[in-house]
Amino acid sequence: MRELSAQSLSVLSVFNPSLTVDKILIKLIDLIFHNALNIRHGAILGVAELIIGLSGNSVVHRQQVLEKAFRTLSLKERNLIKEETDNQKKFS
Repeated sequence: MRELSAQSLSVLSVFNPSLTVDKILIKLIDLIFHNALNIRHGAILGVAELIIGLSGNSVVHRQQVLEKAFRTLSLKERNLIKEETDNQKKFS
């Protein structure tokens, strides 16, 4: 789950780099020194993926990340996303 979350950060960083650096990256760097191992691990993964995303290389992995995230959703959530996408196509 930490890996998927970190990969999602990489994808999100492309859409709003300044917010990513100002709000998320700073907090993750602080969490790298946390006492709990699982928190440190997640923070390190998050920082690594954010750097990849900010460098512009997340485009290569974006489709894979989104497919993984989509598989973790419930059937109801998947249908809502499909409906929204279909509605956007109608009005584009």
